[in-house]
Amino acid sequence: QKHDASHLHYDFRLEMEGVLKSWAIPKGPSLNPADKRLAMMVEDHPFDYKDFEGIIPEGNYGAGTVMVWDEGTYEPLEPAGASKTVQNRALLKQLRDGSLKFRLNGKKLKGEFALVHTKGRGDNAWLLIKHRDRYATDSPVTDKDKSVLSKKTIEQIAHNPRAKQWQSNKQATAKTTTRPQRNAIPAPASRSTKAIARTSKSSPATTSPKDKLLNPDDDTQTVRLNKHELSFTHLSKVFWPKEKYTKRDLLNYYYEMASYILPYMKDRPQSLNRHPNGITGPGFYQKNVSGKVPEWIETFPYRTAEDDEDKEFLVCTDEASLLYIISLGCIEVNPWSSRVGKPDNPDWCIIDLDPDKKTPFDKVIEAAQVTKKVLDAAGVESWCKTSGSTGLHVYFPLGAKYSYEHSKEFARLVVQLVQGQIPDYTTTERSVKARKGKMYLDFLQNRPQATIAAPYSVRPKPGATVSAPLHWDEVKKGLRMQDFTSAPMPARVKEMGDLFQPVLGRGIDMQKTLKTLESL
Repeated sequence: QKHDASHLHYDFRLEMEGVLKSWAIPKGPSLNPADKRLAMMVEDHPFDYKDFEGIIPEGNYGAGTVMVWDEGTYEPLEPAGASKTVQNRALLKQLRDGSLKFRLNGKKLKGEFALVHTKGRGDNAWLLIKHRDRYATDSPVTDKDKSVLSKKTIEQIAHNPRAKQWQSNKQATAKTTTRPQRNAIPAPASRSTKAIARTSKSSPATTSPKDKLLNPDDDTQTVRLNKHELSFTHLSKVFWPKEKYTKRDLLNYYYEMASYILPYMKDRPQSLNRHPNGITGPGFYQKNVSGKVPEWIETFPYRTAEDDEDKEFLVCTDEASLLYIISLGCIEVNPWSSRVGKPDNPDWCIIDLDPDKKTPFDKVIEAAQVTKKVLDAAGVESWCKTSGSTGLHVYFPLGAKYSYEHSKEFARLVVQLVQGQIPDYTTTERSVKARKGKMYLDFLQNRPQATIAAPYSVRPKPGATVSAPLHWDEVKKGLRMQDFTSAPMPARVKEMGDLFQPVLGRGIDMQKTLKTLESL
């Protein structure tokens, strides 16, 4: 199905055990064996969902236009010619082993493919790869943009007043999906199993929603997490006066989002930005927590250049320590780019696009697009997120293979190339006065002990905006910071999965990439 909701991607589905095993493919399938397309495994869908084509109205889960892009049958490559029961057993084993090999008999997708579970991009990350056979081609199969059912484009379906509608149940994002009001077509008569490839802007993830951690009434509550007892106080204190969001709401958000946030927090020293009285009260930074935290909280020793005193950073290790940080009045979380096991080797490099107060946000978007083009030209895949304040952050993985100095100087070269393309409104001058009202292309976030708001972190800003990972096709004119707040964020990640997972991957080959950058 092609599903035009918040971002455009393909959903690839294979029938197993009466349900549709599903993978979201952001760039869509390819018939070119050289392409290894990222496919994020998402929750199972009911079998009769495969035929839905029409509109999911606003206010419903996955709101947007849905088009059936391809359909057909499939069969495992081994054992060939076996009964359907034997084939199904083989497919389920391959699924458990993380390596599916099959033949597609679709109208657009044909021939041999592999789905391979990949490490380093998160538990749900797979790769869809076309085998070399007579159906392999360099021609983009996604150029075939009409429905195999109605022969209409997704735009035509969107403007069809008689298009079918699907009223979804919001709670169905847990482990079930409300079925569309349409009869299922008969199962294929062959021994192969039904396969459906769909283009989709959104797709539910495998993580199920959590219950709230804290009840809505008691101002002081004690809970047990990770074998530790945490006492939360002043829960009714209002942190966002206009929205009337409380400290309780903030803790519940981080509890619900913990599985998405922790990969960027675990084993990393933290700079604590505390706002004990909410966004309108005074805030302060705290780095040294020596003697000020419970014994079960891990810390990391450090010594500053300014004095000879030993100090200790708080280290986030699990859900309990994350929520302990929030209980201190930390609306946002700010981890190091490196972990305690390799404290001098960051996992990622950051380009921080920091606009002046008078810089239109469209210029920030343009700067992010130029940054992506520079990195693309060097063969570096990158990922973007909102800052949750006024700017955008562009990340790419280093895999803890290089020093902070290497990361900083690499980023310096990138921003110099970006600034050379858009000199009228950007600068690499650190001094605010020297910037003369231009957007600062900040590469110094890649120094030791520098911190920046983590992915999915709430910011101490009006509306409870979030530093939200984005699809690159969302980074365009019309993007608004206010559209990414704490209230809808859990539903967004359950629908899309963690878009930032590849940032934790293997990392670039810096020497090879430097040669390419220097030639640009």
